[in-house]
Parts: sequence; C-alpha cells; structure tokens
Amino acid sequence: MNVRGRSLRRRALRKIARTADRWAGTSAPQKKKPSAPAPAQAPAKASSSAPAAKPTVNEKAVTRLKGSYRQMTEVVLGLEPGALPEEEVRAKREYVHAAKRMAADAELARLLRSGVPLTDAVVNLIRGRFTRKLNSEVLVGARALCHSLHDQPETRQAGALGGALVARHAGTYDLAWDLFSEVPRDVVARNTPVEFLRTAAQVGDLSVVDECVKWIDQGLVHGAKDLFAMASIFFAVKEHSAASRAIDAAREAGDADERLARRIELLADFTARAITPQTATVPQGHVSFGVIDYKQPDEGTTSSNVGDYVQTIASLGHLVRHANLRLHGDDELVEVVSELQGRVRPELAIDGPGADVQLMALNRDSSSYDAVPENTWAIAFGWYMQDIFGLAYDFPFNPNVNPLFISFHVNRPNMLTPEAIEYLKAHGPIGCRDWNTVYLLLARGVPAFFSGCLTTTISTVFPDAATPVPVGGPTAYVDTPAPTDDAIQITQMHEDVRWTSMGPNVREALGLLESYRSEFGQVVTSRLHCYLPSWSIGANVQFTPKNRADVRFAGLLDADENDLNAMRERIRRLLAPAMALVLQGASREEVYAEWRKTVAPEVALAEERFAAPTTKLTASFDVDEACRTARASRVLTPATAPRTGEVVNVAVALDGNLKQEMEIVIGGMVQHSDRPLHVVALTRDHTTEDHDRLAGLFPEVSFEWIACDDIDYGPVLGMLKHITVSTMDRLLLPELLPNLDRVVYHDIDALTVKDIATLHDVDLGGSPLAARPSVGHGVRSGLGNILKQGRRLSEEPVVANEFFRAMYQRHPNDFDGFNAGILLMDLAQMRSEGFTADYVAYVETYGLNDQEILNCYAGSRYRKIEPAWNNWPTQETVTDPSIVHWAGWLKPWNQDLYVKSRDLWDRGAAFVASRRTSA
Repeated sequence: MNVRGRSLRRRALRKIARTADRWAGTSAPQKKKPSAPAPAQAPAKASSSAPAAKPTVNEKAVTRLKGSYRQMTEVVLGLEPGALPEEEVRAKREYVHAAKRMAADAELARLLRSGVPLTDAVVNLIRGRFTRKLNSEVLVGARALCHSLHDQPETRQAGALGGALVARHAGTYDLAWDLFSEVPRDVVARNTPVEFLRTAAQVGDLSVVDECVKWIDQGLVHGAKDLFAMASIFFAVKEHSAASRAIDAAREAGDADERLARRIELLADFTARAITPQTATVPQGHVSFGVIDYKQPDEGTTSSNVGDYVQTIASLGHLVRHANLRLHGDDELVEVVSELQGRVRPELAIDGPGADVQLMALNRDSSSYDAVPENTWAIAFGWYMQDIFGLAYDFPFNPNVNPLFISFHVNRPNMLTPEAIEYLKAHGPIGCRDWNTVYLLLARGVPAFFSGCLTTTISTVFPDAATPVPVGGPTAYVDTPAPTDDAIQITQMHEDVRWTSMGPNVREALGLLESYRSEFGQVVTSRLHCYLPSWSIGANVQFTPKNRADVRFAGLLDADENDLNAMRERIRRLLAPAMALVLQGASREEVYAEWRKTVAPEVALAEERFAAPTTKLTASFDVDEACRTARASRVLTPATAPRTGEVVNVAVALDGNLKQEMEIVIGGMVQHSDRPLHVVALTRDHTTEDHDRLAGLFPEVSFEWIACDDIDYGPVLGMLKHITVSTMDRLLLPELLPNLDRVVYHDIDALTVKDIATLHDVDLGGSPLAARPSVGHGVRSGLGNILKQGRRLSEEPVVANEFFRAMYQRHPNDFDGFNAGILLMDLAQMRSEGFTADYVAYVETYGLNDQEILNCYAGSRYRKIEPAWNNWPTQETVTDPSIVHWAGWLKPWNQDLYVKSRDLWDRGAAFVASRRTSA
C-alpha cells in the first residue's frame, strides 16, 4: 500500500478504536503534555499490592460500532445492506481505495452542483488529487476520467485540460503539450497558465513566451503565487526580461505572504544580475579565491543544510594552512576566515612568503550570476545535483573560475551534457568523493580519481579539544531515528540557513561540530557530513545511512580507521602543491600542470580499477538445464489451413489469467497479415485444452507451446505490481528456440492493427534487438534507470557498486531507455553473445525485471523502431498506430474504468467471437 493509503487506513483505524474504547468503557487515560514544567516532587512509587481493575466491556456499544462500520463499508463498496459478512468488518486495503475513489467522485459532483464549469471543476479536482506524491491508484483514476471526457465531443475541452495535468504528473510532457494545444488559450490562461508554461519549457517550445507575457500584462494571470511561478520558469529558460515583468506583477498583486514575498525579492535580485551582469576586479598582485556558498534563485533548492558549510570549512582549511596570508574582501567573510586562520593546527601549517588573498563568495549552483573577477581560483567539491526551478543546471562554472575539483560527486546523467564533459576534461583530473563518480567520469573519457571526502580534512582547523570526549556521556541522534522519544535529537537542516549569509552559517557549523566532540559520548547520524567531519575531529560517531547502496557512499561506507586516515592525508598531500602555486600567483597553465603531475598516480590507479574484469554472475539454478526441461515440454500444433509465403515468427509469454486476452492478441495478427504466422507461447498454467482451443480458432497459425511452470527465478525486487513472473520467461527465448534466428516478442496487453510482417522484416543492422524508446520523463535516461535499480540493493552495497561499475563499463554514455513490450529480437546474435547465460543471473543478484535486464544488455546498441509499432494510448497521442500497447495499470479488458482506445480491443474481441461462432 502506498504511504497515503497506509496513513488513511491507520487514521481510520485509530479513530474507530478510540470510539470503540469510549463506547465500551475500555479507554485508557490519555497523557497530556503540560504547558509549563510542573513543580518538582517525589516520584510516585508503583503499587504492587493489588492488580489494576479490569475494565468493563460495553458489549452493546461494541456491537453497535461494528454494525455502523459495516454499513459504511457497504455504502463505499456499493453493496446491498447486509451483504458484507461479519468477519469482513475491518479496514481492508480495497475498502480504503474504494473510499478514496468515492471521495474523488463526490468532490467532482460537489463542484458541478455549486456551478463550477466542467473544465474548471476537472482542473480543480486533478490539482487536489495531485497535491502530494503521485501514486498509481490516483493516476489511474484521474487518467480514466480525463480520457473518458476527452473522447466525447461535448466534454473534449475538459478532458484535454485535465488530461494535460495528469500527463504532466506522469512525466509524459509531450502528451501534455499535445493536449494543452487543443484547448483555447483563454481557457488555458484562466485555469493553467503555470502548468502550460512549464510544459512548454520542458518540451523546448519557447515560442509561447511572448503570449504568456501578454496574459500577465492583460491581467489574466491572478495571484502572486502563480505570477512568481511563471517568473521562475522564465528565469530558468533565460527569458530574463519576461521574468522581470512577471516579478513586477507578483509584487503588484499584493497577496504574497512573508515567505513568498521573500522568494520574489530573491528572484528579483538574481534577475537583475542576469539582465545587467555584475563585474568585479581585484587589486594588482592579489590572488582571487572563491569561497563556496550555496545560494540560488530557487529558494527550494538553496541549501538549508548546515552540513554544506561544514564542507566549506574543510575547503578553507586548505587555504588558511598556508602561513602569512593577508585576507581581503567582504568584512564578514574576511572575519570568519581569519578566525579559521587562528585555528590551524601548528603541525599542519605550511610555511611560505604569504600572499594577499581577495576572498569572494562563489555560489556553487548559480555562479553564472556572481560577480567573479578573472582568474578566480576555487576548490570545487560537493554534490552537483541542484537544478534551477527544476528546468536547468548552472554548470559549468562562471568562465572566470579556475576550479580544482576534489571530493566531487555527480549522479545525474542529464547534468553531464557534452559541454559539461568537455569542461571537466579541460579542468581535470577530477578528484571524486566516491568510486561511482570515478567510474561514471572515466567511462565518459574524463580523467578522474578517488579522493574521498574533503570533510575528513576538517581537523586542520580543529585543534585538540580542551576537554576530552565525555566517556559515558549522552548519545545524540543527528537526522536519524532515535530509539526513544526522550533521546537527544539534532537536525542539521534549518530553514533559516537558506536566508543567512555565509559567515553566520560557517560559525553555526563550527559550533555544531564542537558540540559533537565535547558534549556527547556518541553521535549517531545518517548524514555523511556529520559522520566524516565528526570522525576527523575525534568525536565518537556511528554512521547509519538510510540506504547503504546509495551511490554516494562507494569507498566511504566500508572505509576503516586506516582508510579514513589515508584519505585525509591523501587530500592534503594532493592539494598542497597546487594551492602553493596559486598563492604564489602562478599562471593557470602552471597550476593545472602541477595538478596533473601530482594526481597522475591516482588517476592510473583509478583507471586500472575501473578496467578490471567484472564479476562473472551465475544463477542459483542451472539455466541450461531449465531450458532443456522447458524445451522437452514443447508441443507443436501445425496450421491446418496454412498460408503461403515467408513465415512470421512471434513470441508471447503468459500465465493462466490471460488466456482469453491471448486469443484477441493472436486474432489481431491474423486479421491484419496475409503471411504465415508461427506463434511461440511461453506459458504457465496451460493445458492441452488451451492448445486445442487456439488451434481451432486460428487454423492458419502454427503454434509452439513451451511450458515454463517449473522455472523459478527467485525474488524479483523490480517486479512491477501489474505484471507477473511469466514475462521473465522471454529472457530464455534465445536458448528455448535454438533453431530460430529472429522473432517478434509481443506483450499480451498489446494489439496489432497493421501487418506485423512489416516489423518482423525490419533490418536490424547488426543490433541485437529493436525497440521503442520510452517517452516518460522519469524513465528516458538508461543510466538514470540503472542508478535507481541499484538503490534497491540497500543492504548489499558491494553488490550494488559492482553493478554500477559493470554498467559504466558496458555503457560509457547515457542511452535512451526502451520499453520491452514489443521487440524484434536477433536470437542468433543474442545466443552468440551468451545473453541468457550471462543475464538471467541479474534477476537474483541485482533484483532486476526482464525489461531492466534487456536494457542493461542492449544499452545504446538497440535499433529504434518507428513509434507506430509500439503506441501507448495512455502516454501519447495516438493517430495511426500499427500496434497499440496499453502499458501500465490501465488495461483494455478493465471494465470498471474508461480506457483510451479500448474500441480497438473490443473490435479484436468481436473478431475472435465471430471466429468462435463459425468454428
């Protein structure tokens, strides 16, 4: 059950339980939190002389409550009074779902009864349903409603606009844009101006910007909230003049609360800087040095984490350990960095002639808008993940920045654009915080090495504590669950960090770290930038990450005391020579030459480790024997009314619950092709009666039945809820069909409406298979999908990290993830590459499903088929399909919800019925 469903269920159960206790006289006294501390008094002693009195149960009240709940459930489920058995009186999952569906229907009816126009009512309903994290149940219901409205001429506009919102939330932005384009622009401006503009940005159609500005000028967009949202989108796509106009309108709206007003002014400041870029210079002979800050035009992604300023402190340690520096710049920044100068451990200080250093704040995620002097040096570290209003990354850095990359992390493949890759190559080698970032960059041709985490070096500015760590002192739980409510709990996340300047945030971070080592016997944390800096300064710390397979932790999670000490010394050793040259005023070329020379051994070590052979996986069962056993079950049913011509080979995989659906699928192929058809059916829970029935319905088709009932793949972590294990059997096709070189694989929830022979005859051009790329925004990136899949192995980080390395080796560049519901497979090539033997083990070892495994195998090597051969009516606009594929939860045989293009399926069912009648 999804989180919202669990929450609703638990709240309902608690409410019913409290009512039952009250009626039955069994309720315990509730503890109330006093508004002020009570006067101290001697603790009461528990009496052991007599047991507590057993409460009396009011049986009549309990019976009444059960009856009321049963009646309510019957109404929700649409049952006749008394139809629900006594034993069913409990908050079952399906009851909760039914109640939520009924609530949505009631809300739509309420809006219409109150006079809200249908289009406006649908928009309000969809927005209300998507206020929290999207779940499949909500998506399916909303999608069915909008599809139904869209397919009726009288309600098409409401269906289009509501459907656009649903498509947006599902990440199918092209479909959303198609649907928005059907709606009159005045209706869009009145109801969904923000969603319309954001969708335009996401599909790259900025031709509507001027029109959206006109809406603002004409007063069609109301409220500071929507006007600010439009300004944000304009800013992200670099339409800064439009952003300025929207900001002015948001100010004039007069309905912004304090927080929104602050966000408007923040964006206004960045917009002004974008329109009129600021310049900065440094006095002759001064070294310009950027101190990393985290401010952004997007308040939502501006850091609220004090741990980020812990990183900044650690980076500054590599500046201030050089002696005799004279600091200049903003008074507040100079003051706090001077304090760090005074904290340097004597044994770590580096003698030198000194230098005049001009300090400036450099915002890691928005440096393009900073006034950066030419030739500004910076130690570039951290997780490069924050985008601007969900639409763009501000990377590479401002062109005036000379970065020394160390403790760098990235796991967003879409951030590594060709421009970003070339930038990293030009400023490398890149010191990476974790091994997964090393592998990702090496695969792209960027020289990289494992540096470890910069925060291990923060002890540079933490002299030995005046008082030792308290033995037996209290334990602090930092951003991790505590075992008891009265335990000391600390968070490093604070909203005011977003709005506070660097100086106070750095001091806050210093004080927090000091408290970890001086006030607590132990610190338990899920935060990397609490764990490593606490270790560095001598605190007793335990790391409890939320997901041990998180890509950020490879090389850090399993590091012991010796490893951490080596990491700390390595970072200090690597940075010192380059920083010394920077402070001497050396040229850019000289500094980077020294950097390359210093880190060359580390790069060589990383390249050797990356190139090492990956682990050879084996399944827990004998795959060859399983295939032999399945082949032995083969039943051949030749066509009794054979066609002439070249045979078209098609494979399907199904279990016993889709027998009728298979008939319609085969009927679609028969109806639209004149070529001979040979259908290979990989089945579970089928009998000879099924074989005979299909042969009788389709005498022109030859069938090959292969029973896969005895094949057990073990637990499949990635198994989708709306599919069954039978789909995994297609992984065996190359070995189950040793005498067949080419086959079309066809899902049972798809229907062919053109000649499938055309797909069967596609020239693969050396590719092992042909498929259609996915259109959903969240699944387009093949490597992005792989990273998500690896995170499922939360308790097996070593296995997960080896999986990532293997995939980076196999797929140096990102690729378009594909849907595997319709495939053209070169079985001969897949056999020659050992596909089945090598990749079936991915099920157990990595928890992957069949589609994920096929993507891992083929990567960018697959041939992209025309969209018509795998059309998704719930995810795109379907015009002239060849195969219609109802991928996802909504299936054409579901009768309780409206399904787009179900008329095609119904026609297929009618064709099969006519065959059955005439047989």
